[in-house]
Amino acid sequence: MISPRDKSIATAGGVVVGAMLVVALVWLPLERLRVRLAHELPVLRASVESLRHDAEEVRRVRALPPTMPGNPPPLAGVIASNAWGRDLPGVQITVPDEKHVRLVGDDIAFGQLLDWLTTAQAAHGLRVEKAKIEAGAMTGRVRADLTLARS
Repeated sequence: MISPRDKSIATAGGVVVGAMLVVALVWLPLERLRVRLAHELPVLRASVESLRHDAEEVRRVRALPPTMPGNPPPLAGVIASNAWGRDLPGVQITVPDEKHVRLVGDDIAFGQLLDWLTTAQAAHGLRVEKAKIEAGAMTGRVRADLTLARS
């Protein structure tokens, strides 16, 4: 037979063990989660603000009038006029078809190449479709094989 004193000690021990289990299995994981989320919240808020800013920028850019004329000139004519060749000396520019331009060069100034690509996009609606760019022998010089496509 269990005495009333032993019964009360066992009950008190069971309550203490139960409270410890609740703390260890419920409260501590929830507290860790709360601390982690409180730490991540400013980062998430900054990310949301950045996305809002980007969405506004997209709306602004979409509202701009198109930079290309409705009927752009044929690429072959532009290449034949040698207008592009002067900007990038030592490159070969070919027109495989009416929507593509291929540029190949062994020793191109990287800054000039980027400027040329910006102009090609703005003036002729060309975007880089394939690119293989390797560092050249000198700093700031590259070997490039690019295919641009008119959208």
